[in-house]
Amino acid sequence: MRPGRLFWKLFLCFWLATTLSFTVLFAIFEYKERNGPESGSWLRTALFMTISSMVEAQGPDAVPPIVRHANRENDQFSFTELTPGTRITLPAEGASKLLKSPDGRLFLLQSRLPIWQKPNHRLPFAIGTIFSILFSALLAWHLSRPLRRLGEAARAVASGQLSTRVGPLMGRRRDEIVDLVREFDRMVEQLQQTLEAQRRLLHDISHELRSPLTRLQAAIGLLRQSPAEQQAMLARIERESERLDELIEELLTLARLESGQQNLPYEKVDLIELLGAIAEDAGFEAAAKGARVCLASDPAFVSWVSGEMLYRAFENIVRNAVKFTDPGTEVRIEARVSGEHLHLTVSDHGPGVPPDMLDSIFEPFKRLETTGDVPGLGLGLSIAQRAVQMHGGQIAALIGSPRGLIIRVDLPRREG
Repeated sequence: MRPGRLFWKLFLCFWLATTLSFTVLFAIFEYKERNGPESGSWLRTALFMTISSMVEAQGPDAVPPIVRHANRENDQFSFTELTPGTRITLPAEGASKLLKSPDGRLFLLQSRLPIWQKPNHRLPFAIGTIFSILFSALLAWHLSRPLRRLGEAARAVASGQLSTRVGPLMGRRRDEIVDLVREFDRMVEQLQQTLEAQRRLLHDISHELRSPLTRLQAAIGLLRQSPAEQQAMLARIERESERLDELIEELLTLARLESGQQNLPYEKVDLIELLGAIAEDAGFEAAAKGARVCLASDPAFVSWVSGEMLYRAFENIVRNAVKFTDPGTEVRIEARVSGEHLHLTVSDHGPGVPPDMLDSIFEPFKRLETTGDVPGLGLGLSIAQRAVQMHGGQIAALIGSPRGLIIRVDLPRREG
């Protein structure tokens, strides 16, 4: 997995803070070196520490004569034995150290010029702390700002404001947080579309149920007023009852597919044989309007599927084509096997569908003005789409040539 932009932002922030800290420290030490004691202070320091160690370990005789007798004004070092009543003068600059020899005598070693002092370790720590605080604050603000906005958007969505979007507030920022925001916006948009589709579906269901119920009530009222029309009214009531039963069955099928139920019975089915049975039944329906159904297929395509659901899907596609094809025309079904896939096309010679409506015909209760008075519930293609997708396939609508509609299905072979 390659590091993302957020990783590089964090890395560069820490690297920049470290680099600036070292740069400032180097500049400070360089300044002190140029404006402080001359470079000979390092040599004086070494001599000063060596003499101190020699006196404390071996006594004053170990000190070189040049140091032991150096008490003139222009000498760098002075070495004096301290006895009761001895008066000494400490230099304004330089360093002094009290030494004790092994025999217990006390000596004072002085350097009239400055020697190297122990560095102040608090300065680097203070500088590093300041830069760490500055860059940590900047980084925390940079990271927390979009996350805070994302949290506010999540609370807004939870309260029902599904039009909330965070992406436009990110500006030109490009990192993993923006990717998260983009996915959040996509999720909210999908949720909004789903809820709106459910509202439309509930509205359409209530409308579809209300229409046959209204006709049933009207038929019952007429039957009470005109007993002589009993047979006609009973036939009308029977038709409306059948329509209600068909609508409820289709709704239940759609609900099962929408919920993704996994307890549907699966079995090995020859889909070519299944299409043959559907084409034969649809042929009788087409003959009533002077049309015909033609099936062109390869020998066999056996797959592990829900035979019930795919039967409903194929039947809805074929019967939909039979309903809308013009009298005297042909509904053509082609089923071709290519490797591990079945390619199915069903074409008619009806009024067709406008190009901008090709995707929407798979929505529940979607009817077009071009359908006229052709009966139907508007659920057939919705059920077909969900059944095909449940089996890992794809379904699409295309414009026929020179007119009409083509439904294309691509199904992979499934092994049980």
